[in-house]
Amino acid sequence: MKHYQEIVDEIFGSLYKHRTLRTLFDPNSSEWNETTIEKKLEILKKILESNKITFEQLILGYKNFYKNELANKEHVLNSLESGILILLQNSL
Repeated sequence: MKHYQEIVDEIFGSLYKHRTLRTLFDPNSSEWNETTIEKKLEILKKILESNKITFEQLILGYKNFYKNELANKEHVLNSLESGILILLQNSL
């Protein structure tokens, strides 16, 4: 399976600005503040509609990246559930 950021780049273009997806999943980050909720939902929708990755694979890739590849950024995972909850509440 490809790295989730490679898939995001395939969908949005090489070295896409929001490729780490902290803008979607980390309400405590500066990246989160760069986009509106509507833009976040648009990004997520485009990723999922591409059929290149499932939501579960996307989350697992994100978690793996911040837990294993960037061990000094494990704190990012503490915001994941909050970010998903905010997106879900705003999509209903």
